[in-house]
Amino acid sequence: MFFYVQGPNKHELMPLERIFDRHVVNKTEAIKATKAIDPKQVHGVTQEQTAQKHPPSFSAGDAYQAVDKLSEDGRVLFAYQIMTAPVVSLTAAMTVNQALKIFQSKRFRHLPVISSTGKVAGMVSDRDVLQYMAGLHDHLQKTSAPHKTSDKVEHLMQSPVITAGMKTDIRYIARLFVEQHIGAVPVVSDGELKGMITRSDILRAVMNHYELELWI
Repeated sequence: MFFYVQGPNKHELMPLERIFDRHVVNKTEAIKATKAIDPKQVHGVTQEQTAQKHPPSFSAGDAYQAVDKLSEDGRVLFAYQIMTAPVVSLTAAMTVNQALKIFQSKRFRHLPVISSTGKVAGMVSDRDVLQYMAGLHDHLQKTSAPHKTSDKVEHLMQSPVITAGMKTDIRYIARLFVEQHIGAVPVVSDGELKGMITRSDILRAVMNHYELELWI
């Protein structure tokens, strides 16, 4: 269950801790006891009472590791289960005008840019095209050189981009959309584009699987 950062000649693993660093729980470590503990009485709870709540093998580490086994309860969806495929894509060598025509005809909001080897090289949104044609930078500042519809897509695509793996939990993708202000995520396998997930796909999954335990 991972994300990746992809661009031209780039395919780097992006662990959850690097994206969602505000809610990360540190791994448990062994500590040295400062005084002896009565095994039969811990904070007023007897050993027998503890055993009734948790099996003998239960530990705090088990609780954290249980997160990786959420799929076993049948209430988790993965990226490959809700993604849209096949995907309409662009190449870096295509013109801005060609990209604009695809946006207009297909009514898409985001299109991935694919390299000659089939890897995800970047992303272009309809907003990127409009800002580019208006001669604006990302920070809405005017550029010195005029932009033309004959310019290549590589000049306006966002790169590198965050991509999801086939078995990335969609709850983390939803959280990525909210916290990183992302509207779409390509789904890859070994760097190759397999599908796309947008905000609409997440909402559709919630409607069709309302029993999902949507927590992060």
